Amino acid sequence: MAKNEILNGCIKVEKTAASMYKKLMKKFPDRKDFWNELFDDEISHLAFLNDVKSLGLSDEIKKMDPSISIAVINKTVKVANDLTAKITEDSISMKKALSMALKLEESMVETYTNKVIADLISCEDELSYKKMVTDEKKHINKIKKMMK
Repeated sequence: MAKNEILNGCIKVEKTAASMYKKLMKKFPDRKDFWNELFDDEISHLAFLNDVKSLGLSDEIKKMDPSISIAVINKTVKVANDLTAKITEDSISMKKALSMALKLEESMVETYTNKVIADLISCEDELSYKKMVTDEKKHINKIKKMMK
């Protein structure tokens, strides 16, 4: 497996998720704040992963607990791309958008990416580590709450 293949895949998922949330802000302007919070968090994750890549820390990721497969990453990107296509086609309800966003947030790739970020941060800052774990749960809970 190429040195940065997993990292690049995680970056692609975060980038796709951010793009999706940005489109949902426009699609559902009455819920713009909700989608914007998710967008901002994805941008933060993306920036962190890009820093990891530019600093050459992908070797640190390899040392962590089980890696995720490229097949799972590709499947997750497809989920996000499918939602983005439905948003673009203007054929998605708020209920469906929330359901698909929840599916994306609960995906193994999002969980893995957040774990990688948290593990890399934990070396330096326990508070940041706890925030990252909390952010992951917050996304899922926020979407579930909006679904009610």
